[in-house]
Amino acid sequence: MSNFRDAQSQAHPTKTNTLSLGIICVLILILVMQIWLLTSALNESLDGNNAVKWPGFWASISLFLSGAALLRYLPGPIRLSVRKPAREVFRNESLAWRTLAISTVSLALAFAVWFMWSAIPLRLKDAGFHLSRQQLFWLTATPVLLGSLLRIPYGLIVSTFGSRRSFAAVTLAILLPCLATGFAVMNPATPYWVLLVCAAFTGIAGANFATSMGVVNLWFPKQMQGTALGVNGLGNLGVTIAQFTIPAVIGFSIAGLPGSGPIPKALHLENAAFVWVPFILLCAGLIWFGTKDFPTEPKSFASQLVAGKRLHTWVLSSLYFLTFGCFVAMGASLPLIISSVFSDAPGGAPNPWMFAPWAVAVATIMRPVGGWLSDKFGAGLITSIAIGIMAIGGFSLSAFLQPDQFGGFFGVILGICAASGLGNGSVFKIIPQVLPREAGAAIGIVSCIGALGGFAPPLLLGWTMDHLGTPALAYTGMAVFALVCFLVNGWFYHRPNSASHC
Repeated sequence: MSNFRDAQSQAHPTKTNTLSLGIICVLILILVMQIWLLTSALNESLDGNNAVKWPGFWASISLFLSGAALLRYLPGPIRLSVRKPAREVFRNESLAWRTLAISTVSLALAFAVWFMWSAIPLRLKDAGFHLSRQQLFWLTATPVLLGSLLRIPYGLIVSTFGSRRSFAAVTLAILLPCLATGFAVMNPATPYWVLLVCAAFTGIAGANFATSMGVVNLWFPKQMQGTALGVNGLGNLGVTIAQFTIPAVIGFSIAGLPGSGPIPKALHLENAAFVWVPFILLCAGLIWFGTKDFPTEPKSFASQLVAGKRLHTWVLSSLYFLTFGCFVAMGASLPLIISSVFSDAPGGAPNPWMFAPWAVAVATIMRPVGGWLSDKFGAGLITSIAIGIMAIGGFSLSAFLQPDQFGGFFGVILGICAASGLGNGSVFKIIPQVLPREAGAAIGIVSCIGALGGFAPPLLLGWTMDHLGTPALAYTGMAVFALVCFLVNGWFYHRPNSASHC
């Protein structure tokens, strides 16, 4: 390989460009063949012909691996050196680590509130509400919308108003959706549009992610930002906390408020929202008294919005759309998928709350691992590995959608979630490296687009379930998108000679 690289670096530019064009054409051909192969195999399987399922799957994997192998032969720009970031001095170390600890706990609480609507819909029928399956999927998907769009201003306020004041304010604000949701679900006569508004309003908790990551990014030097942002990403465990806590607390009264409708006395669905109120007050106090504003000159919104003009902002947004979108989608829709697809499983349907929280937990735990590995081996390499695993897993899911195949299905889900967590950590390592001056604003934009990646899959899954009776087509579409992201990351951040190699 070294001889090939030496010869390539000395090649005439015309020959180098011809080689690049040839390899790119072959890669496009491989991608087209793979999409055609998987689509044909999926159509045959939906028609009841399962004989082509596994041969088509393994042929697709072979095409994917051959395309990945070709990436390393793509020529890089001639006479372009790889830039290595200089090591920075770690000032205020004790305060930085304390800020990270408080931020991680507060972010976990925000995610628990954001995802409480992934647990509530499963018990709405028991509470006397009469909603269709598509309406339930909308309730799980809608919080992602506001939580995504608000991440842009939530990322900007850190550098404008100060890290402590910004984070304390947005943490205290999530009291509002908790109170609104709690009172709304107490009465089964509550109109569906009110539930939908409450679910959407819950999205402000998800926007806390941009503020939290922006705060942590300020306090740590570049050589440690991958690890620090990855550790802060453990706040994603709030999804698992919500999915374990809510089924436990709705069985008894903790608020002391009587219901206003015929909800069974044994079911207190309002607890799913009210249980977080004291912890919100506690975390807001910890932020205000336990952290400080980072010493920097305030920046105007206009000066930070220049990040929207940077190509890397949108490249990284597409990668995070995949990795974080997968995490959000799994957290929001997996319980409904398990209860719908495997309702006729031998021995009875699997309990969604025995399995779904573990998928989110695996993704969360792998996030700091992804950040740490990126600090050690390079974010481009780790992102390629993560996205490659997600693509293979996405194609594999279509082979495990029969009622007696839950074990294989859940095993693949765990693999995909682990890879998504790895990719979440590595992508956030790239942001301050390629966009050092607009990192805060870029984090807001990238996290906004990434969270929107969790809005579409639940709706797509709900549509395919209603119209096709299986989520196979949705999973295949996600896998094809992962292939595209694999190529994009390989070109910008994994190629050794790329100007933005990380």
